[in-house]
Amino acid sequence: MARIEKTFDDRDWFMLECDDPNCEQRFDDSQWYADEDDLLTDAKDDGWQIPYKDEHPELERDMHYCPAHRLPECTTCTNIMIDPAGWKDGQCPECIKEKIPHERS
Repeated sequence: MARIEKTFDDRDWFMLECDDPNCEQRFDDSQWYADEDDLLTDAKDDGWQIPYKDEHPELERDMHYCPAHRLPECTTCTNIMIDPAGWKDGQCPECIKEKIPHERS
């Protein structure tokens, strides 16, 4: 389960857990968040990667990855590589199709 949720004092409280198999790392394990948006923003600021279902229709739900298990990103458009098939030299198929050049650093 990526998002752990419990009800306390009539409010929903949240914590994030990494979706990578066999990873038990959580974001800020010492504190529950009453505001989900604040939690997700803080997690992103701390290096977590959060692919959302509405941005990636192939996902069944939102996915959360800790900095130790980040997914690769397209070097040109920075889209997250959910499915690495068709990716070449760090570019996604859409950037390759559009012939968008990318520079290696």
